Amino acid sequence: MRIAIVGGGAWGSALAHTFSKKHQVLVYDRNPQKVELINRGFYPADTSLKISNLVRATDKFEDLLTFGELFFISVPTQAVREVLRKFPKGFNKPIVNTSKGLEIETFKTVSEIVKEELPLAEYFVLSGPSFAREVVLEKPTAVVLSGFNKKLGLELQDKLNLPKFRIYWNDDTKGVELGGALKNVMAIAVGICDGLELGLNARSALITRGLREMAEIGVHLGANRETFYGLSGLGDLVLTATGNLSRNRRFGLAIGKGEKVEKALKEIGTVEGYYTVKALKKLLDKERLELPITETVYRVLYEGLPPLEAVGILTNRKVKEEF
Repeated sequence: MRIAIVGGGAWGSALAHTFSKKHQVLVYDRNPQKVELINRGFYPADTSLKISNLVRATDKFEDLLTFGELFFISVPTQAVREVLRKFPKGFNKPIVNTSKGLEIETFKTVSEIVKEELPLAEYFVLSGPSFAREVVLEKPTAVVLSGFNKKLGLELQDKLNLPKFRIYWNDDTKGVELGGALKNVMAIAVGICDGLELGLNARSALITRGLREMAEIGVHLGANRETFYGLSGLGDLVLTATGNLSRNRRFGLAIGKGEKVEKALKEIGTVEGYYTVKALKKLLDKERLELPITETVYRVLYEGLPPLEAVGILTNRKVKEEF
């Protein structure tokens, strides 16, 4: 199969390396330096690592369109709509989204964006606990694939699955998308907690109650609760909240240690949870949902609430039943 990947960043390049073991792979990136690095066999996110010399890259989008049978979109969520507009309107090949976020202005998932921009395309999402660096190093990884065409999805699952890159199927596309997006907010919360050195008890509590908030949002938006206890929910949350390869966690750590939001963003780069929590705040205000961790993270990042005061707000809430 000819796999075309839009985005030569950390994750796009990692997927290219992985899938090149079974398929032909071409990566598109508008940055000619990344293209050159990939074509020379370097991992652009860390040039001390090598990727397969079977992977080719181009900065010409037309070449990608001509080449691909299956298309992966591996760019930040806020750039997805712009990328989709590069495709012809009648595009009808399968697209696999790998970004984990929500569009801020519209609160739409990527599946909803694809439906608007490329209504004839077959949409799938690949998510789950998967640091790109570990995938490049060929560490065992398990992820989940979902989409609206199950027959084609199961075929893709079989074709893309590898011994060290195990792919499960889940029918709940909305839940898989939301799990990947919402866990980033909770990872920031846990990062702040660890930056403040509040301890492992507090970290465990935040992860557990954060998972509950993720599930509540998901169910409210039409997803299945059990999806949030799977790879794209709990699995990705544990990884992103505790692993220092996570940009969302590192961002939270910086905030907890007293760094300014703008400085931390500049140093770390794309932090999907920073944008996702802004989109979630609109939902909270509109639907009047009780999501104290989400609300407090928003206040810290956008209203300047000091992190220690945020802790006090959470711990001094009125007592209640757990479920």
